[in-house]
Amino acid sequence: MKHLVLAIVVTVCTVASAYAGPADMFPEKVMDFGTSPKGTVLVHYFRFTNTTQQTLNLGTPRVSCGCTSATVSKSQVAPGETAAVVAYMDTRRIPTPNVTKSVLVYVPFLSPTQEEVTLRVQTVARDDLLMSPDSIAFGNVKTGQGGQMSTKVTFMSDSNWKVTGASSTGGFVKAEFKEEGRNGSMVTYEVTAILDKACPAGNWVSDIHLTTSNAAVAKLRIPVTVAVAPAVAVTPESATFGNLPMGVEMEKKITLKSGKPFKILEVKGADEQLKVTVEKTGASEVHTIVVAANPKAIGGFTRMVEIVTDDKDQPKLIIPVTAKVVNK
Repeated sequence: MKHLVLAIVVTVCTVASAYAGPADMFPEKVMDFGTSPKGTVLVHYFRFTNTTQQTLNLGTPRVSCGCTSATVSKSQVAPGETAAVVAYMDTRRIPTPNVTKSVLVYVPFLSPTQEEVTLRVQTVARDDLLMSPDSIAFGNVKTGQGGQMSTKVTFMSDSNWKVTGASSTGGFVKAEFKEEGRNGSMVTYEVTAILDKACPAGNWVSDIHLTTSNAAVAKLRIPVTVAVAPAVAVTPESATFGNLPMGVEMEKKITLKSGKPFKILEVKGADEQLKVTVEKTGASEVHTIVVAANPKAIGGFTRMVEIVTDDKDQPKLIIPVTAKVVNK
């Protein structure tokens, strides 16, 4: 499970990295969904970060099989931004069940250089396996709420089938299972994901992995998703100035909103090139912060502004500030 939002880190740096080809930006290029019930739609995000100093332009991905479709979360990815190629594998359209189906996804990068990145998704779609629902989705939960969600897994080809273990890839999700019933060759288990109340704010993804007694379905994957709302919501989550002429001041406004009044105690990260102004000093459910950038040098401009609050559930917030500084 990966935390996708705010991190409690203070750093001031200049973006300056050597060019890496698009393929080098993907930490993973293959997603093996393992064994899955025929009839489900499997989804995977191949994430990548633009580590160059130039905006990347992407075209429409193509695929090697009609059972899979793919799209990009952004067609233009600015320096330092993270985007994803999203692959959707529809097991209903896999013609032959119970064998490995592998599909290639070709992603065209159009500029600043032309290159095609090849990704791969695969699964074994079984017609004797049912999962209802086919994923565990907590939806939106509040910070500190926690919770439990379940799915039922049925294998229809082995009267002696047993689930022998369950593990989770997420640090804030635990997995439990119990046998629910046996009827001839059909065996059903209930699998429960338990979300820890200490799970921080953010969009989280985890997998529950079941191990079983049948070699044909020795391992099963159950996706788990949850969106934990922060105590203090930041909109937008970053201040991105794009191309900013050197010596020209430009402002961005950031809104901080909570369900209860809170105070901003301190702002860190400002310097001679970045000014941060808080419009309200007292307690309020909504605060507006004005971020004013006035760069003094050509090149990458990156800052991390830290907001210290008196909210015990969200004592610190980090607001990334980025710009590409150009001549007037």
